[in-house]
Amino acid sequence: MNNQSLLLSRLAIPQLVRRKVSGRYTVRLRKVGSVSSLVSIGLRTTNKQEAVKRMNGVAQTAKAFLLDNPQATASALNEHLKNMALTFLTDKVGDFWSGLEVDHIEDASVNLRSLAKESMTVEQQAHIVKALEVLQAARSRAHSGDTQPLLSVLASLDGDNDKGVNKAGAPTRNLRNDRAVTFAESRQEPLSFEALSEMYIEEHTVNLKPASVRDIQSAHKALKLFTGSIDWRTHTRAEVSAMRDAMRDSGRYADATVNKMLAKLCAVMNWAYQNGHIKHDYTKGLKVKGVKSVRRAYSEAELVKVLDRVTTEREPNKRLFGLVATITGARAGELTQLTKADVVEEAGHLCIDINDNGDKSIKNAASARLVPLTDGAMGFSLTEFREWVAALPSSDSLVFGMSRDTASQWFNREVLPQALPDRTGDLVLHSLRHTMATLFKNAGVAESLAGDVLGHSGQGITFGLYGKAKAVDQMANALAQALR
Repeated sequence: MNNQSLLLSRLAIPQLVRRKVSGRYTVRLRKVGSVSSLVSIGLRTTNKQEAVKRMNGVAQTAKAFLLDNPQATASALNEHLKNMALTFLTDKVGDFWSGLEVDHIEDASVNLRSLAKESMTVEQQAHIVKALEVLQAARSRAHSGDTQPLLSVLASLDGDNDKGVNKAGAPTRNLRNDRAVTFAESRQEPLSFEALSEMYIEEHTVNLKPASVRDIQSAHKALKLFTGSIDWRTHTRAEVSAMRDAMRDSGRYADATVNKMLAKLCAVMNWAYQNGHIKHDYTKGLKVKGVKSVRRAYSEAELVKVLDRVTTEREPNKRLFGLVATITGARAGELTQLTKADVVEEAGHLCIDINDNGDKSIKNAASARLVPLTDGAMGFSLTEFREWVAALPSSDSLVFGMSRDTASQWFNREVLPQALPDRTGDLVLHSLRHTMATLFKNAGVAESLAGDVLGHSGQGITFGLYGKAKAVDQMANALAQALR
């Protein structure tokens, strides 16, 4: 593939256009080097901030379902849906599409219906109908554990291929164990994961916050250690399987982490296949089956030893980080991106405001929340924390002055080995979050209220019923009850 075809295989930055008469915004998707739109979508808003947010979501959905490519054959679209349906059927429900394609099934459905109103080919409109069926089937499994709809959809998609629908245009099936390498392919320069990673990140950066880009770069850095010898133009199923086994045998990662790394790899290879960088993708279906989270809550005795080590930490930013993580159950990434401006007073309580303002990112919409801090809990001093935050030089200064990786390494590689030298692998920094959930349960705190504090329910119940001030009061009381 020459440089020009590589250029044309990429989408340009989506163009936001404001209509003169109505003032409403429209997004146009096109390829780099082209002046004509592939898809033009009305965003039904006159608010630019909302339009930009909507534009990014629709653009990602269009690309995820190949709707940015009018030349895609019905068979190629069908095969792509089969891969998605297989993922929804075989992955753990909590992992449903945690990659870059689409974050939430509900959002994808809304975006697909918006795309259906625009100018599309017959094949694309039929594809949207099938895609909505796949998402509805995935929703059934996620909500009620009913897998029959997904099995039925897969059977239907298989039937379409068996009937020979544009069979010549269909991609090679992922589950083959090997393939013949043509003479022409063997003469090409090897295509490394590093090269694909660079192109992938470059293209996706436009729609991602810096924190999300850093997460991808971190995962890709680890993947490069195990993919260095593979030429992805000619890769075989056996090579990818051996790569997975090498990750497991290295002793660096638990199986759950290996599965997350494979999901990142699949995202890159699916993108590379759809953009013509590789001719086949054998990375699907390699996740280790039956993997359950090995993380657990700390016992009371274990927590005492961990806190003894945290409270004796000489560096105040680390000590305060460990204590706030313990008394709030917040995720490491949520805490390490907090700024001075995110420490706020609400209804007489000092709170941390977990949000995705600016360059910050959160796991999902439910993660945005206010969490009150409990003075005296687990050795935490509200006075010391106030003074620490007040001394920070500017409103955008990081409260703890650490990246997520630095904070995690400090806790997992220094605190835990010293506090619990005989610990097993089921105790990590994230176990503090499990501990907070357990404390809520043992204290008889309502699940909806505990979910508000931990960012599970999106504060839809508490904040919706009582308003912000009353909700913070209730959360503070719940925390005080759990942390007694």
